[in-house]
Amino acid sequence: MVFYFGLLGLYIIFGIIINFSFKNQIARLFQSLSMIVILGGLSAVRAVSVGTDTQLYNNLYSWDFEAGNWQNVLSSKYPLYSLYTYCLHFISSNPQIIIVMNSLIIVTSVAITIYYYSENVFLSNILYVTLYFFFNSMNISRQFLAIGILLVATVCLNKNKIWLFWILYIGACLVHSTALVGIIFFVIHAIHWNKTRFILSGVLGIFLLIFYKRILNLFIVFFPAYSMYSIGTSDTNVETLSSQSNGGTLLVTIFYLLFICIATLCKVRFQDENREKRFTFLTIVMVIAVVFGIVFYKNILMTRVISYLSIFSIIYISEVIDLFILNIDTTSVNRGYTRFLVVCGVIAITCVPLYVQLNKNLSDVIPYVSFVAG
Repeated sequence: MVFYFGLLGLYIIFGIIINFSFKNQIARLFQSLSMIVILGGLSAVRAVSVGTDTQLYNNLYSWDFEAGNWQNVLSSKYPLYSLYTYCLHFISSNPQIIIVMNSLIIVTSVAITIYYYSENVFLSNILYVTLYFFFNSMNISRQFLAIGILLVATVCLNKNKIWLFWILYIGACLVHSTALVGIIFFVIHAIHWNKTRFILSGVLGIFLLIFYKRILNLFIVFFPAYSMYSIGTSDTNVETLSSQSNGGTLLVTIFYLLFICIATLCKVRFQDENREKRFTFLTIVMVIAVVFGIVFYKNILMTRVISYLSIFSIIYISEVIDLFILNIDTTSVNRGYTRFLVVCGVIAITCVPLYVQLNKNLSDVIPYVSFVAG
């Protein structure tokens, strides 16, 4: 645990130096590159003992090549992932390559998404760690590959590259079935939101919540491998602070809800029309994540599905802070000091659940061991 907090501290210092040394756009680029190099590198060189399912992925890597042919790939539960791992064998038969490639793809996709959505890349990068998404990615890597693909797909969607969104969406679904939930992003984007449509969406949401068990059972029929997650137990090796206990789920959800409430109370909106559009998209995604988090806090399958939505919190929180600052201050000097204090406070607060989760060794990321040392 000391290793992770020590590295986080150095990363924060390094990020502050970048922010004070370069202009905004250059600083944002360097922040993104540093995230890919440091976090991507840290995850890439880990040994198989770091991450509950890392050894399993290594075993599957060998199996996909030994059993590899077009028929087996096409009949796989995750055909694109099977094809991807099969092709990697032409680069190296060493299972470490699947850890390296998965890690770099995941972190790079998150970094690209943060760079596009967030004006405070530094804070969003930190939240990716303190809200435990980074550590979960070292466990359920295949799902995080799908999450990463969908994140980039939403960037394309917000740039109105609809065809590219659908390609990435289908790709994510062929990596992990739970990525089907990504259709929500297209629906949110397609709707021109007004008061009436908000009300109608609320009615639809209530309808879905009433019949969610039937919808969930239908999903299990098509994807029976996920039946083990359809009950509210914690015996699945995919626990997080959110899914391990009822209280944990509600605390995390309330934390997200707090920022939604702050955004709702703020009157001043962003002057940049594109940023305002992105913020509306993020707000609706987080509202859905919070509602799902409250209703399905006992269901581990739904907790995993919610990850596709809740990961946007690392961007949404930083954007809400900017919106909050615009509402309470008018001078650029005071605004800078206020933003610095608020950002420090948020980082400090999120370090508390980070400590709790690391102390419980969720996702089995302690001790950290490099494959070189291992």
